[in-house]
Amino acid sequence: METLNQVLLIVHYLGLTLGFSVGITNVVVSVVNARTAPEMQPVLRPIPPIMSRIGEVGLALLWATGITLIYTRWNGWEMLPTLFKVKLGAVIVLTLAVGIIAHLGQRIKRGDTGAAKNIENFGKLASLSALVALVFAVLAFG
Repeated sequence: METLNQVLLIVHYLGLTLGFSVGITNVVVSVVNARTAPEMQPVLRPIPPIMSRIGEVGLALLWATGITLIYTRWNGWEMLPTLFKVKLGAVIVLTLAVGIIAHLGQRIKRGDTGAAKNIENFGKLASLSALVALVFAVLAFG
């Protein structure tokens, strides 16, 4: 069982890495876009939606491996540290933010230019929630 838990934890960390890469990439794209000539900006436009999809895959890996680890390593919810519940709350907020971002992305594809303004705010919420989840994971599990 220990080998299974190690593999699950590695995949869990891979999901975490994929998720955090989204926020970092989108900040870089935003900075580069602000300094790029207007005729070159369309070249950068496809990057954030692609990264969002990568983040969604990372989040799915986190949920799948996290729930599995709850049962294979901790024998269920009752044995988990209290701080884990704070971490879980942050992950739920993160998941909701990612879902809203995906919905706004679909609206943008249909031509709703107003949706783009909201994506940045929900992206910040997602990044903050991910950071809170990471901090409380460290506090809960050491």
